[in-house]
Amino acid sequence: MTFSTTELARAPWWFALGMSVLLAGCLDPDEPGNLVPKTVDEDPSLPSLELNGTKLHVETFGDPAAPVIVVLHSGPGHDHRSLLRLRRPIDGVRLEDNHFLVFWDQRGCGLSRRHAASDVTLAAYDADLLALLDTFSPERPVVLLAKSWGGMYASHFIGKHPERVAGAVLMESGPLTGALYEDVQDGIRELDLSSEWLNDLTFSQTFVSADDHARADYALLQGLYADAQPRYHSSTTDREPLWRLGAVAFTEIQKSGLKHGKPSWDFTEGLDRFEHPVLFVASERNEVIGASFQKRQMKAYAAAELTVVANAGHDFPWTQPDATLRPIFAYLDKIAF
Repeated sequence: MTFSTTELARAPWWFALGMSVLLAGCLDPDEPGNLVPKTVDEDPSLPSLELNGTKLHVETFGDPAAPVIVVLHSGPGHDHRSLLRLRRPIDGVRLEDNHFLVFWDQRGCGLSRRHAASDVTLAAYDADLLALLDTFSPERPVVLLAKSWGGMYASHFIGKHPERVAGAVLMESGPLTGALYEDVQDGIRELDLSSEWLNDLTFSQTFVSADDHARADYALLQGLYADAQPRYHSSTTDREPLWRLGAVAFTEIQKSGLKHGKPSWDFTEGLDRFEHPVLFVASERNEVIGASFQKRQMKAYAAAELTVVANAGHDFPWTQPDATLRPIFAYLDKIAF
């Protein structure tokens, strides 16, 4: 793989710097932390939690005795860093002042432990979330605060375990069914998930070392950092940050929703058993899975309402945290959580 001077000049600063250093031979890309940030297995100073056969990067805020809000980040494969602005105060009050917030990077994502492809499944994700709830809120249902893919993850979990959830805030959830995905797939991802470079990196070998994951995660970041979703209208001047992508999680979770190459998932199964109100939040500018699309998805829930964040794209929790938080506070008051 080669890059021209012009391509390097157009690249994000971290990519251009990283390539310049690596090409100069000053750093060993196999040394943990040189190519991508270290995971919890490589950096013991990171806050972490071991459960269900994995080790997760977890950050908590607030009183552990307070009602629990569990945050589900986007992806698959992303991390929770861009959602941390939701800790900011509204009228002097933060979510963590009256609730216990649990931010975490999902299995194989962000700074959490990396796994072989066979260990990154929807069943494992379901078990991970159950174990997380057993750890932080074993006797009381929680509220799920979920973004994009996280909204799909939340809905899948609610359909299976409605008794464990008191409410949900779905911030511009991805398509809850394969059929809905097919309606908008042209706008969801311009990056070709079947592209040779990605498949070579993620499936050319069984993952036996951290180096394999680091290289694949780095390559995926190169492909995704560009404007692969222009119709989502995310900010190009205040980009939502992340620590590290998870290439195996990115590919395996998406593959799990395919049957004979066709989108076949249905995360609406069981949602008819969930009677608590659900808040959908959408952005005004997202042309693909914005307000009109979320209105279609709301029908999967018995009781749902929609609020729209003005002058924002898909990254609204990062670029418009105040406008995102106000309806969330109102929703939490409404359900008396």
